Amino acid sequence: MTELDASGALTPRGDADVEAASGPDGALGAPPGAARRQTVWADVRIYLGAVVVALVVNAVLLLAIGADPLVAYRQILSSSLGSVAALAQTLNRMTPLLLGSAAVAFAMRAGYVNLGVDGQIYGGAILATGTAFALYGLPAAVVLPAVLVAAILGGGTVALLPAVLRARRGVNELFTTVMLNFVAFYAADYLSTGPWTDPVAGEAISVPIGAEARLPGFLTGGGHIGILLALPLVVAMAWWLRRTRAGFEFRAVGGNPRAAQFGGVSLVATGVVALVVSGLVAGLAGGIEVTGVHRRLILGLTPNFGYMAVLIAVLARRSPLGAIPAAFGFAVLIVGSDSLQRSVGLPASAVFLFQAVVVLAVLYFEVRRGGVLAAVRGRVGR
Repeated sequence: MTELDASGALTPRGDADVEAASGPDGALGAPPGAARRQTVWADVRIYLGAVVVALVVNAVLLLAIGADPLVAYRQILSSSLGSVAALAQTLNRMTPLLLGSAAVAFAMRAGYVNLGVDGQIYGGAILATGTAFALYGLPAAVVLPAVLVAAILGGGTVALLPAVLRARRGVNELFTTVMLNFVAFYAADYLSTGPWTDPVAGEAISVPIGAEARLPGFLTGGGHIGILLALPLVVAMAWWLRRTRAGFEFRAVGGNPRAAQFGGVSLVATGVVALVVSGLVAGLAGGIEVTGVHRRLILGLTPNFGYMAVLIAVLARRSPLGAIPAAFGFAVLIVGSDSLQRSVGLPASAVFLFQAVVVLAVLYFEVRRGGVLAAVRGRVGR
């Protein structure tokens, strides 16, 4: 909650302080610890209910097309978690989803929506690839950090224009971030079929980057250490948002821009920081995809990671930490569903439908969440 001190500046007031004074629903004397525990259990029931509904609906769909639901579910789990190599592939897929969703969630906390994660991933991938080519032959201790820093800057550069247009001209970032997705895509298309193209590949793909620019392996089966870079970054983002004064002011803008501005917070500066930092994080995802997965620039680098990142951020309720389990769940679903095309013979459209049902079920229960939590607060406040 936001307070104004004697000088008119915003000062943070913890949720525990507020609840101790009036209870979560405004009733005096309501125990804050009990309210938090009840809320957590309400969350657990909501998401478990969503998973059960999604499993039942998808089982009906599988039966309708002649597939055995038990075989399909067993295949999803075995292909995504059933071995060390399968887990490595799931973590590989989780990494860009986690970074992308954390980027979207970060901007959302300040009231901005970044729909340009795909373009920022391409921006990071382009600069990472170019840096790897420019530094070819140098020691890995020099090249790999430089490549990853270049990827971060590439994503931030793509996000800078929407940030400036929003700050200076009031142009809605929804439009500019989406349009820059196409700009970055066609830039990658030009480079992967033109100056950097692999003449023997016959498709939109660049020549490989050098071994000194590649991420070290992790686990087996093609895993890389990208997840070990992503997790600490996401935790640091969450810590900054929750534990620093600047993070409090950042969240205050997202919660009540007029009150935050009255308290001395610059809305322009906050908007620029929100979008540019979001782009920086997404750019790192592009660099990790180039250095850890594809080891070159390819046109299909991001199969709609950006739009999935928005869904994950919404499901995580704009929390970078909440994006960790949500991104892992999506990665399990994507890797497992891909295997169904080979083992059960499902068409690609059925796989997309399978994923959509899960998302819709979670969103449906998330909408119901407000009523459930209101009931919880009412019981605790009596």
